[in-house]
Amino acid sequence: MTTSLIDLPGAAGTDASRVMYRDTPLEIPEQFRDPATGAVNLGALLKSHQDLRRQISRQSKAPETYALALPEDLAGRMTLDAEDPLARAAMDWARRHNLSQEAFGELAELFCRCEAEARDPDGYRDLQYQALEERLGSHAPHVCDEIGQWFGALLSEDFGRDPDLLDAAENLAADARGVLLLKALRDRLSERGVPGPRRSANGPMDEVALRRLQASEAYLDNRHPDHRSVAHQVREGWRRLVDSGR
Repeated sequence: MTTSLIDLPGAAGTDASRVMYRDTPLEIPEQFRDPATGAVNLGALLKSHQDLRRQISRQSKAPETYALALPEDLAGRMTLDAEDPLARAAMDWARRHNLSQEAFGELAELFCRCEAEARDPDGYRDLQYQALEERLGSHAPHVCDEIGQWFGALLSEDFGRDPDLLDAAENLAADARGVLLLKALRDRLSERGVPGPRRSANGPMDEVALRRLQASEAYLDNRHPDHRSVAHQVREGWRRLVDSGR
């Protein structure tokens, strides 16, 4: 037996796959146990512990320098300079707070997107609209209009009372992902009777509103991304009218 192995304590017949620590039985992983002798491989155990400590140290230690990477969709619209005073200040702050390269990269991307929008709001809007067209095709403008009507009908009073709330909503609607989120929210809530894009916030739609909705592209075209929710609104609207005797 080499000096890198130690015998497990205990009398004959003790389970060699475990060791007691403060009255708690601990399983010994296969890679740290000699299957022939049932002894702990102390060398392998210490080496694993050392490697783990080294890995944790590397993960928790900020890099000497941070790499700046511009998001691909912003290439050509702006440049990054690691020597820029703002970039150097950001790196110093990140290093003091022990940020990893990955965390710093996420922070830098957020800054780049905000900066790109501030420098070229029209260009940023066009870029986001292109992203919407990739997801929604030719229906993108109709979806934007209907989402705006629905969102305004639902929260117009809240927007009037709180300008900060309106500002937050506009920021959300300026991003393609934000529009898709609002669409998903509208679709889900509309199925439960919440006002849709052509529904009054004050109550159910009347016969005129229902016929107008039935004439919409969203209702007539079953390929429209809003067809399912609009068709549901029409069915529920007529059912309510019939039940109410109107």
